[in-house]
Amino acid sequence: MLKLATQKTVEFCFAIGILFFSNLLLADSVLNVSEFNVEKNNGTDSTYGVYQAIIAAKQQGASKLIFPKGTYHFYGDRAAEKVVYISNNDPGVKRIIFPLYDIQGLEIDGQGSEFIFHGGVNPFVIDSSSNITFSNFSMDFSRSFHSEGSVLDGGEGYLDLHFSDLFPYKINEAGLLKFQAKVENPPGKLTINKLERRKAVEKETDYQYKRVLEFDSRKRETAYMVKDISTGNGLSAINLPGKNNVRVFHPKITAQIGNVLVFQFKHRSYPAVVISDSADVILDNITIHHAGGMGVLGQRCHNVTVQNSKVTPSKGRMVSTTADATHFVNCTGKVQLINNLFENQKDDATNIHGIYVAVDKVIDDKTIEVRLQHPQQYGFDFIDSGDILELVDAPSMTTYATIEVASSHRISQEITRVVFTQPFNKKLKVGDSIAEVRDYAEVTIRGNIIRQNRARGMLLNSRGKTLVEDNYFHSPGSAILFEGDANFWYEQGGVSHAVIRNNVFDNSFYSQWGRGVIAVAAGIDKKYQHTSRYNKNIIIENNLFKVFDMAPILNLFSVSGVTFQNNNIEKTTEYPERDQYQSLFVVDHSDGVNISENNTFVGFDQNKTQLLTPTKPQ
Repeated sequence: MLKLATQKTVEFCFAIGILFFSNLLLADSVLNVSEFNVEKNNGTDSTYGVYQAIIAAKQQGASKLIFPKGTYHFYGDRAAEKVVYISNNDPGVKRIIFPLYDIQGLEIDGQGSEFIFHGGVNPFVIDSSSNITFSNFSMDFSRSFHSEGSVLDGGEGYLDLHFSDLFPYKINEAGLLKFQAKVENPPGKLTINKLERRKAVEKETDYQYKRVLEFDSRKRETAYMVKDISTGNGLSAINLPGKNNVRVFHPKITAQIGNVLVFQFKHRSYPAVVISDSADVILDNITIHHAGGMGVLGQRCHNVTVQNSKVTPSKGRMVSTTADATHFVNCTGKVQLINNLFENQKDDATNIHGIYVAVDKVIDDKTIEVRLQHPQQYGFDFIDSGDILELVDAPSMTTYATIEVASSHRISQEITRVVFTQPFNKKLKVGDSIAEVRDYAEVTIRGNIIRQNRARGMLLNSRGKTLVEDNYFHSPGSAILFEGDANFWYEQGGVSHAVIRNNVFDNSFYSQWGRGVIAVAAGIDKKYQHTSRYNKNIIIENNLFKVFDMAPILNLFSVSGVTFQNNNIEKTTEYPERDQYQSLFVVDHSDGVNISENNTFVGFDQNKTQLLTPTKPQ
């Protein structure tokens, strides 16, 4: 009996020891940034302390890095520097606040904190890492890279604007309106002398703009049917009586009194989150108030999820990010956008695609040199030994062969030399394009709100299965666009299986960006339009379309296999009707299109419903 009791006691102590040791290990796997002299709520620069915490997490194999709830500030003086090539954004030397390189299995938990970034910095760059999670924090910039002016008055060739203190500016010696930022000294930093202050001002006044766009201040969206106005090197301006009042001049400029004129940031240099060559990355409960570029950019990634998150302006601003809310290039596995809010960004909610590069030179029957065509694709590497590439006739967008890569060598940020394992197809010629044949990403877009931004809702160009369901769209251009081209953007598309169901399309396509609420297009030369079919197999069912005129709900070009069934179309009076549109359905150079009779139309008279037969584009 005593022996049995002793045995049980030993077993109990052993279990307690294991539990204690496990808890000790668990405790050791969680790091708190306060251990690295990172302070909250006092404005001090947290950059170097966070960098030390990231290094420690990597060395110790920590599973979580936590920020006690508070406000944290980040400046560029002590940020890590690295040349970064970011697809569809501007490459260059970046000052990175959170450099997550070669890290496996780490969660950064803000516990409800606010991260405030100052000046020209890149908040997060994830590279060659896996199992990374961001959760529970918001991010913003102290001074946005774009600027906004309230319209006070206007006349032929001029507008009178008022700028709040959020958007400091000056009118230079040449009479051009320039935007700047106040020079900020983090608490605890030595007061800078006049020379250093002048250098700092010169460094931080480069908030260049390239165009202006009117936003409706009441609806907080792009104004009805407005167009971008290019500003060249800047608008001529004069100061007016009253604080921060300015008159700007441009022959085409016009806007309604009370609306907001947004000055678009010229560059895409400071995206909020860059995910490169990484796997299994999750953004959960993250708010991105602003970025000088895209909100989230994923390139050459495997499995990326953005969920329960927001891209939305902070108080006092009309615009959130200055480009797309999210963007994914040459990704594999799964791309998932679940239960998010994407609003007021200066471009699309998402764009998911691959990259084409053009054949620039033929060396021999196994060797070619290819050139990246768009400047914001420079430095994008996707060709490696063992890869399978498709050979594409650029004018027709048809793939005529595939071939395996033996080796590749990047000569410059534009040119790569590629050697194949065997002689290439004799059809190949200079001007053709190549793209990677890969495990095309399976895309799930569910439960999102997309509204009040410039341009389109979503550009969906993955050849993997694509599901779009239970979303709300209110976009000034096409809510959904399937595309692809090898002559301008060089974005590989060609969707092969897409389902769009149970969504609400609320008076989308009320402005200039697109050809219909749902549009399918491709950059195909006219002489191949009769035979080339680039996108395939799209089902659109059980959706609600609220429309205010006869603009196309569906505009199809070069597509094979579209079913439009069980949808409800309701006429509204949300915007003025436009005379240039004649049909809710436009079908051009397409096959297998079934617009079912079981769709329901409410608010259309007999004459208008007769216009529902497919016609050529207007």
